[in-house]
Amino acid sequence: MNRQFTQAGVSLSGLIYTCIILGSLAVVGMKLFPLYNERTKVNFSLEKVASQPESAKMSKTQIVKSIGRQFEVFEVRRWSTTEFKKILKIEKSKGSAGKVMKLNYEIRGPLFGELDVVLKYDRTLKLGEPVTD
Repeated sequence: MNRQFTQAGVSLSGLIYTCIILGSLAVVGMKLFPLYNERTKVNFSLEKVASQPESAKMSKTQIVKSIGRQFEVFEVRRWSTTEFKKILKIEKSKGSAGKVMKLNYEIRGPLFGELDVVLKYDRTLKLGEPVTD
């Protein structure tokens, strides 16, 4: 009964490489999370306002104020009311009597040094109808 035991496990260099990779992924995740979190909050705000039956009859100013109140609840502080009014588009819906709300913008956030990450947002919602995805 001559058994040979071989050493099994992770070497120190393997452990260091794993820590470097996991640390890098954590840093990238921490940089990207606020951008995606804000995008989600903007989505919820727009969907909430668009799904209200009376939103189809509101003026652009009333819609901007309503979305602004939602932004206060979700703590979205990217735009002032006048800036947001410039980028929000309210148009007549093609082929029907309703209106649509369009929002198109880019969020730019730092990643490493001179390298930035850009999140593009482009959403169109029909006003006065429940939102379904």
